[in-house]
Amino acid sequence: MSYTVNILTTNETLVKIPFKSYEYPNLMELIINTYYEDIGECLGRGLCGTCHVKIIKGVLENTSETSEKTTLSKIYNVDTNSRLACQIMLNSKINNLTFKIITES
Repeated sequence: MSYTVNILTTNETLVKIPFKSYEYPNLMELIINTYYEDIGECLGRGLCGTCHVKIIKGVLENTSETSEKTTLSKIYNVDTNSRLACQIMLNSKINNLTFKIITES
């Protein structure tokens, strides 16, 4: 089964990306391989915060791990909708959700 996730890029462009469950290890890899390449400096270990995204449409159950919470506590512009894309699995739970890529600038 195929799903879609929406990404609002740093220049405010909405990109619809189709995916299949577990096609990539996580949302960050899907974004890197289909659109935006300047995220994920720690290669998906949840340590750097460069794959910071915010959920701007839809709801994703908060299942963040302690390491993700620790990293988010150290980066810019975090709120209750902030997540690390490397910690979001590609499955039906993110179908039709919209995420905004957050950078420090």
